[in-house]
Amino acid sequence: MKSKRVLTDKIAQHNKQMWERLAKAGMNYTRPFGRPPKTRAGMRRFMDPRQRLKGVRLDGARVLGLAAGGGWDPVIFAKLGGDVTVFDISPTQLKTVKDLAARQRVKVRLVRGNMKDLSVFKDESFDVVWHCHSLVFVDDAARVLKEVGRVLARGGTYVLSTMHPTTLRLYGSYRDGGWSPKITYFEDKPVPYTDEWGMTWTLGNKQLVAPTIEFGHRFETIINGMAAAGMVVDGLWEFSPGDPESDTELGSDAHLDTLFPAFIEVRARKLS
Repeated sequence: MKSKRVLTDKIAQHNKQMWERLAKAGMNYTRPFGRPPKTRAGMRRFMDPRQRLKGVRLDGARVLGLAAGGGWDPVIFAKLGGDVTVFDISPTQLKTVKDLAARQRVKVRLVRGNMKDLSVFKDESFDVVWHCHSLVFVDDAARVLKEVGRVLARGGTYVLSTMHPTTLRLYGSYRDGGWSPKITYFEDKPVPYTDEWGMTWTLGNKQLVAPTIEFGHRFETIINGMAAAGMVVDGLWEFSPGDPESDTELGSDAHLDTLFPAFIEVRARKLS
């Protein structure tokens, strides 16, 4: 495993410590859940259930799993024939991928570092960049997107998923029959915690205090950042993972997710 010098970045260092704490405890998003089907089509559905990579050839593709430690995705890309590199700031999550890849008898390349600095990679090194649910943990989204645009090959595909900037500002803010944003939509600063949301992570009966620093990057920041990096957006989606018709407790985070989307996904192509 290569180790890239991590930028002197207090936010990154704090979040690295929190993810190490979460990963060592085996909390959500730090280890593989479920088991993918054995067929190629089944593996693709398992990894990409909303088909954001539909039509993209993965066999032989150079794939960067950006901040993708801990889960199945890099291993599935390798099983589908990709030449896979995993980049993550957490040594424990990288080890989790390494061990899973060994059990599944595939090879992945592991690099540790801060996603704001991908200088370890040459220009146009990857055909696919797969970036799930981690942009929220950096303060400078435009810098990350600029780096993605640099390492993405001409004609390559970038898929980003992250927290919805509006909904992130509302979690844990239910009072007197309604939600009130904790910061305005126009503020580019960390979303503050409340006692009800953000500091305590839960998995079944297990709870762990790990107050990560999170930013709700606005749509204009993300889309304009992609454009400035030489990418053209060809898809944008807003969704919540649960059932919008489900019976949820009034004022809970799950209830909020039935009213507002929890996540956004953006797909972009590098200009050829």
